[in-house]
Amino acid sequence: MKLFTRFVAVAAILTMPLAPILAANITITVGDNYYHGPGNTNRDFDTQTINVGDVVTWNFVGNASHPTASDNGAWVTFTTNRSITFSTPGTFAYHCEAHGAPGAGQYGVLTVRAVTSATLDPVAAGVSLSVYPNPSRGLVTVKLDQKPGADYKLRLSNIIGQEIRTIALRPELTAAGLPLDLSDLRAGMYVYSLLVDGKVVSTKRLVLQN
Repeated sequence: MKLFTRFVAVAAILTMPLAPILAANITITVGDNYYHGPGNTNRDFDTQTINVGDVVTWNFVGNASHPTASDNGAWVTFTTNRSITFSTPGTFAYHCEAHGAPGAGQYGVLTVRAVTSATLDPVAAGVSLSVYPNPSRGLVTVKLDQKPGADYKLRLSNIIGQEIRTIALRPELTAAGLPLDLSDLRAGMYVYSLLVDGKVVSTKRLVLQN
């Protein structure tokens, strides 16, 4: 019964829509007279570029009050921790009403970009990539059917879109199946993409088990 339950759970994961799985969670620290997002530790303002579907959380740590207002009314001003999922592309500027103003003092800008999961039609491109077994305990085989004359790569990412590794796919090795050892990675959900001349052709999921 446990084996059947595990099979059903894995099957459900593999059929889930891809976009929510790839969504990232970004935390912006709200301190005394500053906003600090990822990579920012030395200035009052913060700028971040995120993708549609990403979740931004403002985490208040300062002693003073920092009412965080949207410059264009995209959200109601908040003074405690707040999470917002950005579902449309655009520019979302904000500021602290007590210590800043639009574009001055304690302020921030979020640039939300649209995400395209594939830039080429794999059928039109004449390529097909499979990684099996899936789920796997780390030892997989990469099989690539392709047209000659292009540069092929396999890109493996974690569930928040961070690239884990990129592997060049040589046609003479992958036509019959290329063994690949991923046993050094933690168990969980991963996403692998086929790149043809630097463009994403297809994106699929891979589950690694202990």
